[in-house]
Amino acid sequence: MSRRERTERAILQALEDQLCETGMAGVGINVVAKRAGVSRELIYRYFDGMTGLMLTWMQEQDFWTKRSNVVKKSETSQRSPADLILAMLREQIDVLANNPALCEVRRWELIERNDVSAKLAGRREAAARSFINRVDGLTSEADIPAVVSIMLAGILYLMLRSKTEEFFLGVPLRTDEGWDRLWKAVNYLVDALPENLKTQSLHTLESRRDQLGSNKGNKE
Repeated sequence: MSRRERTERAILQALEDQLCETGMAGVGINVVAKRAGVSRELIYRYFDGMTGLMLTWMQEQDFWTKRSNVVKKSETSQRSPADLILAMLREQIDVLANNPALCEVRRWELIERNDVSAKLAGRREAAARSFINRVDGLTSEADIPAVVSIMLAGILYLMLRSKTEEFFLGVPLRTDEGWDRLWKAVNYLVDALPENLKTQSLHTLESRRDQLGSNKGNKE
């Protein structure tokens, strides 16, 4: 790595270490600069300030912002939508479980609204839409964006809640046993999706949806 790249990595690592130590309440450009052994001016030069630094770090850490194309046609079109939704939810659990610094930022986003949190949320929403748009409208039996929202929000809440609460409705939030139970519940909910989303490939369902849309357009 170049000297600049090494310095950028040191700054990003300092941010992550500070997040783990104090949460967002203790994070600021002066604190990060001191921890990284650089001047605050260098953070402005390399990252355009705290907002840019946070966005860069989240780009590497967060599931959605790291993988803006969660469902890639060349890799996943032969899998069923239900399988893809389940895989996405599983990865959400794994990412949050193994990244305490990311959990601190997500907790902060829930209670704080400012330029940084707004940009993080906007980027995540745009990336998530690239996933959900592919499975939306594949069936008239269920509102898939709403269904996935409930499951995804539940996983996020329970994962973040585990820092302050050991149990939720009697289910352990800090043990593998508890999360095995929660994962079985997620599977149960995904299994309740319409049959075609479980048995047919995403490619097949997308082609049918696109054809119906094309036929409707021609009639109009």
